[in-house]
Amino acid sequence: MKEDKFIKENQRVWIQLEDTLKKLKSKGIKSFESSDFELLLTNYNKACGHLSYSRTYYGNSDTTSYLNRLVAAAHSYIYTTETSTVKKLKDFFLIDFPSLIRKNSFFVALSAGLFFLGILLSFIFTLISAENAAAFIPQHILDSVSFEGSSSSWKGPVESTFILTNNIRVGFSAFAMGITLGIGTVYVLVYNGFMLGTLAALALIKGVNIKFWSMILPHGVIELFAIFVCGAAGLIIGYSLINPGNFSRKDSLIIKGRTAIKLVCGTIPLFTVAGFIEGFLTPSGLSQSIKLGFALFTLLLLFLYMFWPLIPLASRNK
Repeated sequence: MKEDKFIKENQRVWIQLEDTLKKLKSKGIKSFESSDFELLLTNYNKACGHLSYSRTYYGNSDTTSYLNRLVAAAHSYIYTTETSTVKKLKDFFLIDFPSLIRKNSFFVALSAGLFFLGILLSFIFTLISAENAAAFIPQHILDSVSFEGSSSSWKGPVESTFILTNNIRVGFSAFAMGITLGIGTVYVLVYNGFMLGTLAALALIKGVNIKFWSMILPHGVIELFAIFVCGAAGLIIGYSLINPGNFSRKDSLIIKGRTAIKLVCGTIPLFTVAGFIEGFLTPSGLSQSIKLGFALFTLLLLFLYMFWPLIPLASRNK
């Protein structure tokens, strides 16, 4: 095909691609609709084919130089335009993080199982005799525990900050101790289960069971879930060292460590919300039924958060 005829037949595509790139440069990518992206990709692919043809049959002609510049400009927009930080964070917390938890559901379930094992053991032994509580919780903590009292002296911002810091410390400890082949993670999970199980048994013995759970569950649903995820991250680290598969232990640790770190980072907003609830709602004068209802509401929200991204996916597959 003669060069003039080649230009005449394909010039419309090149002009459209030029106009699209001008729009990108002047108005930015936010002004684009889905149809604009489709047109950009379609014309870019066509221009790539035209460039290949021009190089083959016309060598280093002006047409080849023009197409080379045009394709290079389009390529820079298509492959090097970075997603905004805000969008990356939104996609991570709304899509990637729930998906990551689902993919590692075995470790999350194992983490939760270890925690509840600690609860069950300490609950049973403390229920048999309240004196056994000292075997699971240090005496100085037991001495400071009171199921009575008023929240009038509670300083919301101060207490919320302290609680948030403590919760994050527990979660991060469960993650960090994974380096001990997961043994330390198991200890952190079971030990914290001991504390909750012991307190639950003491509350039952004292006849304030409903009051106790109305103080624990409003923030505890989110808080415990976050701890389970951190524990799962620690168990993943431990398992990567115990069973590295076809990789060296160092490489296995690096590969699985990326997943574990993402899991831990995803829990930070959960700990923040739980700390805020524990600092302000838990000590409030709201009735026990309202607090327990709120706890049920947070459980529902967690369930939707974990599985809502699957609904649009299932619809598309249908």
